[in-house]
Amino acid sequence: MNISTCNTIYVGNIQSIDDNTLREYFQRFGEIEALFHNCSRAVDEWLIDYRFIRFSSNTDISMFLTNKVDHTIGRIRLDIHTYDVAFNDETRLLLDRKICIAHTNPKLDRNIIKKAFTRYGRILNCTCASSGNGVEYVYIEFDSINSVRSVLSSSQNHSAGRTSLAVRQALRPSQIGVKVENNNMKSFKYSYPEPRSDTGRQFSSNAHSSMTSTPPVQCLKVSQNENSLESNTLATSPQSSSQQQLKDLEEECGLIIRKDFDEITYQIEKYLQKQQQTYKKLR
Repeated sequence: MNISTCNTIYVGNIQSIDDNTLREYFQRFGEIEALFHNCSRAVDEWLIDYRFIRFSSNTDISMFLTNKVDHTIGRIRLDIHTYDVAFNDETRLLLDRKICIAHTNPKLDRNIIKKAFTRYGRILNCTCASSGNGVEYVYIEFDSINSVRSVLSSSQNHSAGRTSLAVRQALRPSQIGVKVENNNMKSFKYSYPEPRSDTGRQFSSNAHSSMTSTPPVQCLKVSQNENSLESNTLATSPQSSSQQQLKDLEEECGLIIRKDFDEITYQIEKYLQKQQQTYKKLR
């Protein structure tokens, strides 16, 4: 662990916590120099359930690791590890037990979605957020990683009622890119629309990218060092990058097609019901 990461911690389980609230909670333990994540692809940001927090050099982060007291915000237990440990694939992170769901029906109740996945295992939490541009997000936490594996290995298409669901696993830091190993590590700052809450709580819009459109990453004052950081972080070849872009495009198009199909099916059923009512009146 070098000088740029020795005072950096990983904080997980933050999908329903906005960055300002997160900063306000942790600044009581020391001066915060940066709050960030390592994802530079807007299309993947809805799969990010963590932040890195870098404290000043005079802050002792061992208090988060040796203290047995759970850190919670609004009854949400935070998952805290050191920077290096979070990049170790052997480390069990809380997000390993989560699935991320995207759909395009703003009226779909979260309990209906939750019910569609209860057969895979015991569900501990189910939270919702809105992108503000037509895509709704739901995050389900199981009590076992085996439940997540069962969901992802299922060959069937997932749906809740007549609404198709796009299901993905939350991304680990190591799946996004390589660790930052220089002193130019900087925070990513974004501006997002106000989220919608189906549970009465104001969930954050950490899940903010749309699957129907891919907006540019809204970074403020991006310096050459940050551009260099992003290029170093994406450790992929041009061929694999093209394949990933093609995969993302297929998913986006698939979601749009499913949305149109659901709407067409609804209109047909509505028309048939109206025709049946007219027929009954004629009789």
